[in-house]
Amino acid sequence: MSIGPEADPATFRRMLAALAPRGEVTETRQEGGLLAGVRRLRIVDRERAVQPWVTPDKRHLLCYNGEVFNHHELRAELTRLGYAFDSVSDTEVVLAAFRQWGEEAVRRLRGEYAFVVVERASGRAYLARDPLGVKSLYWSRSPGCLHLASEVKALVGHGAPISEVPPGHHGWAGRDGAVRTCPASAPGGR
Repeated sequence: MSIGPEADPATFRRMLAALAPRGEVTETRQEGGLLAGVRRLRIVDRERAVQPWVTPDKRHLLCYNGEVFNHHELRAELTRLGYAFDSVSDTEVVLAAFRQWGEEAVRRLRGEYAFVVVERASGRAYLARDPLGVKSLYWSRSPGCLHLASEVKALVGHGAPISEVPPGHHGWAGRDGAVRTCPASAPGGR
């Protein structure tokens, strides 16, 4: 994923190409200042669980890697709270949980995951990684752009230092490109 006014489609394509061995399908969404995509296997709800997942009101976008083991229980709770689901995937549950509970959602997720939720209007991004660090999440910053990826090799070549979201951490990347994370047991940085 590349976020910012200097997000470059050619760089984004190289990032995705580096992730080609990860799965059978590449899914992308490209708009001004936001280039989002995943390379993944289609496992659950192969036809409808397309990423990047965008909320019905188009406010949030999610790129997600992993599995939330308790997604059925979370889906039932969110359904009781009025959320109508379009798929049977844990991908949609992750974003619905974030929308319902905000940063507190990560305390409810049981599984192995790394994800980024982008507020499309502001360009701010929320980053989260599972407590054991089974799934990875890396970032680098170049002038006018924040790059995020599940593997270091997608970020090599930007000429910028690469940082890792520590296991069990979550937080925000602001419009200024600053990434602030903290342990999920503490409130997220803003």
